[in-house]
This record gives sequence, structure tokens and C-alpha cells, in this order.
Amino acid sequence: MFFLTAFLVGLLLLPVKENFKDFTSNPPFSWAKKGEFLATKEDLAENNQNSSETAYFENVSLKNLPVVPRPKEKDQGENKLVVWAKKAVLIDAETGKVLYQDKMLEDHHIASITKVMTALVLMDIVKDWDEKVEISPYAASAGGATVHFLSGEKFKAIDLLKAMLMNSDNTAARALAEHFAGREEKFAELMNEKAKELKLRNSYFVDASGLDDERSHSCAFDVAQIAREVLRYPTILEIMQTPSHIQIQSCDEFSNVHRVGNTDELLGKYPGILGAKTGFTYNAGYCLMMIREGKNGRKVIGVVLDAGEKQRWIEMQKMLDWADENFYWSVFPKTNNQKKEKEEE
Repeated sequence: MFFLTAFLVGLLLLPVKENFKDFTSNPPFSWAKKGEFLATKEDLAENNQNSSETAYFENVSLKNLPVVPRPKEKDQGENKLVVWAKKAVLIDAETGKVLYQDKMLEDHHIASITKVMTALVLMDIVKDWDEKVEISPYAASAGGATVHFLSGEKFKAIDLLKAMLMNSDNTAARALAEHFAGREEKFAELMNEKAKELKLRNSYFVDASGLDDERSHSCAFDVAQIAREVLRYPTILEIMQTPSHIQIQSCDEFSNVHRVGNTDELLGKYPGILGAKTGFTYNAGYCLMMIREGKNGRKVIGVVLDAGEKQRWIEMQKMLDWADENFYWSVFPKTNNQKKEKEEE
């Protein structure tokens, strides 16, 4: 009976033995006589462990671990942030971690911030930015923020992109959408496909300019995700950072010259701005998206929706400064000794 029991126990333990053998023969943990040593034979002997092999890890590097924002330890009331906007969010651009939010997933119209999504779609489909684009009667009738383009004028696509992103020109947005997608409705379909690709949670687009805010909607969180994608496109960032005023010239027999301003009121006044986009309709209120590289070299993205014409700039600065003052970026949390040394510097 004893031998039968021992035989059955041996059979049950056999898979465990095989699994252990597989485990120790594969990365990242292996047994070998060469490598990056974690414990030597002598170390194991000191712990009363007998082994004729040496344990080591393969291909493990701190460089592969993400640097994430971590809150500094402060008094509870000292680091409290209050943002005067209907909806708002502040995120770390690299990891997407939310640093602050207020109703960030709730529906809201985003007005001309829509043009940032328009720019992303154009980045996907435009092959030649020197291609000539004609202003149609429909595009010329857009109104709103305008560079006063005329029906029939022709411009390089890149110049219309500048007018759209810097001056928030609605005619430029419509003209680009019509030219590269055939009609604006088709372009809106591409925008919604892009929204799915970016895994936006609560966005639907019906036009390229953001004028139609009865049927379209988004949310602060989605706008922040759109801004994260912008960081992949130097052309968009370069245009957003171009100060007022520049001149663009039509590519037709008239060679009309138009001045293009930049609606970013903090550009050149507030350090670290990598890109920004304003938006306003009566339904949306005054909105703002901004990407900034802080004093610590880390990029953060702020969004305020319906914050007031002048107040949106104040609230944005408040949020971005708060990120600098209340977070540090590190692979690991700081120890108490490290925090003490930092305070003493």
C-alpha cells in the first residue's frame, strides 16, 4: 500500500517538476554560468542554499520602464486645484495619466477645436502639401473667424492649413475637406474613423470646422487624446507655434495676399507652449486646448471647455503651473531620504 501511494504522489508531482524546468530555462529568469549575476554560488551558500548554478536575469533594463507623474507630498489644502470651467482635464502627454479632471467625459461642443481633428485626418490623406486647393462658393460662405478668402481663389494646401490652425479660419477647413475628400460629409466620416482609431470615448463629428455644433459633440478627455496625437506631427506643432502675422499668397492670376494671425494669446508670453487651439460658438462657450513642456521637461496637456473669453487663458495657466508645482516624474516613487534631500537643496 505504501509503495502504491508513493508511486501515485510521484506521478502527481511530475508536471510540477517539468513546469519548474521550463520556467528556469526561459527568459527573463534563467540558470546559467554566464550573464548578469544577481546571486553567486557563495551568496546562495550564505543562505543555506545548495546550488551548482548561478541565477541571473536577461535583458532587464530600467530604460524600458515608464517615467510617470507622481504627486508631491504636500498638505491637503496646499495642492488643491479649482478650475473655473464647465469641463476640464489635465493629463501627462506621454503616459496619458489624468492629473486633474472635472466632468472630463461629459458631452460638450468643442467648436473650432474640431479643426485639430481635421488636421490629423489631413495628415493621413494629403500626399503633396503644395497641391493647389480652390475655394468653393460653399467654403467661402462659412463666415466666423476668417482670413477673408474669396470664392475661386487657389492656395497651396499648406497655406490653408496654416490659416485653419492659426487663425481658426472656417473657409480654409471647408476647402481642404472638400478638396481632399470630395465633399465635407465624406470628410466627416474620415474624422469619425480617426476617432475610433484613437479610441475616443465620446466624440462625433459632422463637419471639418466645428461650426455645426448641434449634431457634433466631444468631451474634454477626448480633446486631450487628440492633442496627444498631435505630438506625432511636427508640421502641426510648427504651425501652431508660428506667431502673428504671416502672409499667404493665392496661386492664381490675381496673386492676392492675405494676412494670417494666431489666436493663441499666450504664445510668446508663457514659456513652453508647444501648441494650442481656441474654439468658440454660443453652444460651446469659450474653449481652449494647450500642450506645454514644463520646467522639468515633461509635456502636459490641458483642456478647458466653456471657461469665459478671458478666463480660459487664466485657468489654463493655473492648471499648467499646478502640474509643475505638484508633480514630479520618476520611474519609482521617491524615498523619504530622497524627498528630504530635495527639500534641503
